[in-house]
Amino acid sequence: MNIVNSTKITGYCLVTGSSRGIGKAIALEWASKGVPIIAVANDMKALTTLKSEIESTYGVDCLTINKDLLKLESPREIYDWCIIYDKKVQVLINNVGLGASGSFEETQTDFDLSLVQLNIFPMLQLTKLFLPMLKTFKKSYVLNMSSLGGYGPVPYKAIYTASKAFVYSFSKAISLELKCDNVQVSVSCPAGVYTNSEVVERINAGGIIARWTSLNVTTVAHYVVLAMLKGKKMIIPGVGAKLLMIFMRIVPETLNSLIVGGIMKKTKSEA
Repeated sequence: MNIVNSTKITGYCLVTGSSRGIGKAIALEWASKGVPIIAVANDMKALTTLKSEIESTYGVDCLTINKDLLKLESPREIYDWCIIYDKKVQVLINNVGLGASGSFEETQTDFDLSLVQLNIFPMLQLTKLFLPMLKTFKKSYVLNMSSLGGYGPVPYKAIYTASKAFVYSFSKAISLELKCDNVQVSVSCPAGVYTNSEVVERINAGGIIARWTSLNVTTVAHYVVLAMLKGKKMIIPGVGAKLLMIFMRIVPETLNSLIVGGIMKKTKSEA
């Protein structure tokens, strides 16, 4: 039985940050299951390429919205666009975000603020805006992208992991608020994901644990989408990442932070 057909997905899947990395892979994964896509990103050239790939490979619509989600008005403009063109969103993927590592003292304040804003604000705004639409379906889905680093403080990734801790906590909370509704809220907490050459270098510099818990972006996307369709609200792709999460819960926070901080400091010095 086709799991997508069994859940009657007749609306669109809207993916933010879909021009590259995890967002692009998730858009392709949903398209491969016959679900039409609304791809949102701040890179028109990459969006055009994605649209061509999805429509020629999978034969489903891929509509594109070129928006900078660092602008506070962008989520409302995206929602208004969907209303004007009567595009019903049944699956909302809040993926857009920034990643960074380094000493908090050395990072630029403007970048820190942009990271927090991009990793949190669009998720809050889009989820609130689209909830009434999502509730019109018999079953609908929201996915928020957190990180395994969101489970606790990580030295040398202080701002990033703190923002992902917010995503994790928010997602778990509204999942409970909506448990009697038809909107399933899931949060994904991957470890390392091989998305580009810079990330590959950073993962390799992190040592055997970083390499063991990291996965190819296509594998992560496949795992995440399948888990959503199976009703999973907490999604940790890969055995290595799951074992690392258990370790992080068992080991005292101070010791865990020292271990992870040592790995991150090594990664920083070798970058």
